[in-house]
Amino acid sequence: MSAAENMALDETLLELKDDGISPNTIRFLQFRPRCVLVGVHQAVEEEVRLDYCRAHNIEINRRITGGGALFWDESQLGWEIYSDKKFFNLTIPTNSLFESLCLPVSLALKALGVDASFRPRNDIEIDGRKISGTGGTDHGSAFLFQGTLLVDFDVETMLRSLKIPVEKLKAKEIDSFRDRVTCLKWELGEVPPLERIKEALAASFCKGLGFALEPGGLLPEEEELFQHKLKAFRSPSWIDSITPSQNSRETVRATYKSAAGMIRCTMAVTPRRNRLRDIYLTGDFISFPGRALYDLEASLRGLPLEKERLHRVIEDFFADGKIVIPGMDASDFIKPIDLALEKCEIHRYGLPLAYCNMISVTNGSFREVLEKDPAVLLLPYCAKLTDCDLRYEKNCAMCGQHDCSIGFAWEMGLGRSKKVISVVNFEDLWSELMHLKKAGERAFIGCCCQPFFAKHVDDFAAAGLPGILLDIDDTTCYDLDQAKNAYAGTFESQTRVNLDLLEKVLDLAATLNTAA
Repeated sequence: MSAAENMALDETLLELKDDGISPNTIRFLQFRPRCVLVGVHQAVEEEVRLDYCRAHNIEINRRITGGGALFWDESQLGWEIYSDKKFFNLTIPTNSLFESLCLPVSLALKALGVDASFRPRNDIEIDGRKISGTGGTDHGSAFLFQGTLLVDFDVETMLRSLKIPVEKLKAKEIDSFRDRVTCLKWELGEVPPLERIKEALAASFCKGLGFALEPGGLLPEEEELFQHKLKAFRSPSWIDSITPSQNSRETVRATYKSAAGMIRCTMAVTPRRNRLRDIYLTGDFISFPGRALYDLEASLRGLPLEKERLHRVIEDFFADGKIVIPGMDASDFIKPIDLALEKCEIHRYGLPLAYCNMISVTNGSFREVLEKDPAVLLLPYCAKLTDCDLRYEKNCAMCGQHDCSIGFAWEMGLGRSKKVISVVNFEDLWSELMHLKKAGERAFIGCCCQPFFAKHVDDFAAAGLPGILLDIDDTTCYDLDQAKNAYAGTFESQTRVNLDLLEKVLDLAATLNTAA
C-alpha cells in the first residue's frame, strides 16, 4: 500500500485493539510507491531531502511510532505485532520486552540461513551490520511493536533521500552505510520468496511467544475506520505536524546524542522577557505513552529561561512516570536544553540569534571562554582553494584570492595578535589541542562545521581546552558523505569561513578583555 494507507492502518488496528474489537494481530506490510517515513517525534525538514524525494516520486509521511527516518522501497518487508499489554504482563514497554520480541525475528533469519542476533537498543544485526530495526507505541491498553526487514537495499537512494544524522555515525563508530547495514540478498546471494520469509517469521513468533495464528483480513469495523482515517494521513497537517520554525530570528536550537538516541531541542524564545515561547523536542527515540512528549513540551512552554526551573520540570516529569523512554532519563533532555540556553546567553552580547545558532562552546560558557582572551585561531584546511599549493599545509600565503576566505580570516587573526593555525585533519587537530594545552594556552577560537563539532563533542571536552567553535558556510564533507576523507585530510571540495561572524566574536573578545 501507499505510505498514507499503511500509516492509517497502523492507527486503525491499534485503536480498535484498545477498544477490544481487533484481535491480537501480526501484520506484514510493504510500500508502493517508494517512501520516506519520519518518526512521530521528528520534523520532516530536519530529516528528509525534500527536493530529491519530490523529483523522484518518493512519498513522504510520518509514522505513529518513534525512532529515526526510514527509506522504504518495494523490496523491503515490515512486520508488526498488535496486542493487549496484559499479554506481555506490562503497563509500559521496556528494553527487555524489545529484546524478547526481537528474538523470534533473529530465529526466523537463522532459519533462512543467516546468523542474526539482537543489538541494544532495538536492532537486529548480522556480524555488526543492521538488517532489522524496531520500534513501538501504545494506545490505552493496547501495544504496537513493529520492525523492518531489509530484503534488498538501495543504499544510494536512501542516502540521497535522507539527511543522515552525523551524530549516529559516531555512536556506531562508522562512516559508511555500506558497512552499517546488510540485507538478505547480500547475505544469501539471492532474494528469498516473500512468502517464505513471512512463513519463517510467523512460525518463529508462534514458537517464541507461545500462541497460534490464523490467517485473516480486515474486520468490517477495521475497514470502516481505516477508510475514515485515510484523508487525515494524506494531509499536510499530519505529515508536517512537527515543523520547528528554524528560520525565525527568535529561535535557538541544539542537538545532543545520547547512547539511546538523538535529541534535537528547538526553542522559540522572547529574549527581552526572558521567556520560553515554544519548544520542540524531536529525535529518533521511542517514548511512552504516545502523547507524553507533547505533554512535556506543554509543561515547559511559557516558563522563564532559567536552567533550574526548566530542569525541575523535566526531572519531575520523569520521576512521576509521566514519560518513559527506554535507555533515557531526564538528564538526556536537560543537556540539549542547556546547550540551547547557552545560545540565548550569547545573544545577550548583541549577536543575532541566527548567529548564536552558529556558535558552539566547549569546556566553559561563551563568556568564560572570552574572558580567557583566546590567543589562538584554528582554521580548517577545507576552506582553502582546492587548487592551492598550501591546501594541505599548516600555513597560508594570504595571497588575496577573492574566493578564499582563509586568507582574509588569517589576516583578521594576525591583526588581533592571534596565533593562526591551519588544521589539516582530525589527528592534527587533536595534536594541536594537546600542544596548546601543554604550552599553557588558556583558550582558542576555531572554525568548523556543526556536524563536525557534534560528532567530536566528546573529543573536544576530553581535550580540556576551553574553546569557541564557529560554523563554516557552504556544503561540507558531511553533506557529501565524505566525512572519512575529511578525517584523513583528503576532502576535495571547498567551504568558507563565516568572516562576519568571526570578526564579531574576535571583536567581542577584544572588547571584553580591554574593559577588564
